[in-house]
Amino acid sequence: MGSRLKPAALVLAGGICSLAAFAQSPVASTPVGQTNAISVPSHPPAVRKFKAVDADNHTILINRPGVITLLIGTSEDSQDAARNAGKAMYPLQGRPDFQLIVIVDLRDSIAAWVPNVALSQMRSNLDREAITLKPYFLKNGNKSNPRSTSYVIADFKGTICPQLGWSEGSDDLRGILFGADGRELKRWDKLNDFPALQGDVRAAIAVLDEADLAKAAAAARNQGTKLVQPPTPPPPLPPPNPPPKAN
Repeated sequence: MGSRLKPAALVLAGGICSLAAFAQSPVASTPVGQTNAISVPSHPPAVRKFKAVDADNHTILINRPGVITLLIGTSEDSQDAARNAGKAMYPLQGRPDFQLIVIVDLRDSIAAWVPNVALSQMRSNLDREAITLKPYFLKNGNKSNPRSTSYVIADFKGTICPQLGWSEGSDDLRGILFGADGRELKRWDKLNDFPALQGDVRAAIAVLDEADLAKAAAAARNQGTKLVQPPTPPPPLPPPNPPPKAN
């Protein structure tokens, strides 16, 4: 890890379901006079929630339920890779079923000595990034300001990275993909194949959207004569754009 404060490394935001099934054993026929114990499926462990304070001093839930979350872990030494990963996510930005969060590991950086300066630089970079993201938001039917959903977290003292399994710093770009139930779908210790990354994220979004559409169709069939407004379907996934390759 470097020790110099590199402004470009202070923010690399965007620049980026699994459905738990319960298995039930079939019940065999039981002779008269006998009882047969039915095994009750065990429930999956509770989802661990990861909360952190972002550069705007907002406490956010990283693995927020209901959306697919790509969490990118970067440092001063992986800034170029983080920028390329963010660009690979441009076509998905602004969708209601996806969010990108960037964690900047500054535990071994001189930036930890001047956190206010680092956070100010992050906010400035996020302001500029929002301008770049606006066309992608509009393509996905989202007219809101991208700045309101741009999340960058600075870990100065190791308060969040170790919770995510990143106990030590790394020169490589890292990532975690969370499903809509908040559980981890996939993890990367070295992210450098950005077309594959985009494909993994798109596949997770597609699974989520198919499940939501199936639920909406079932609700429509069961509503009878009730006038129930069906939920707005998610926007179709855009054609895959070739993301930038690693330098």
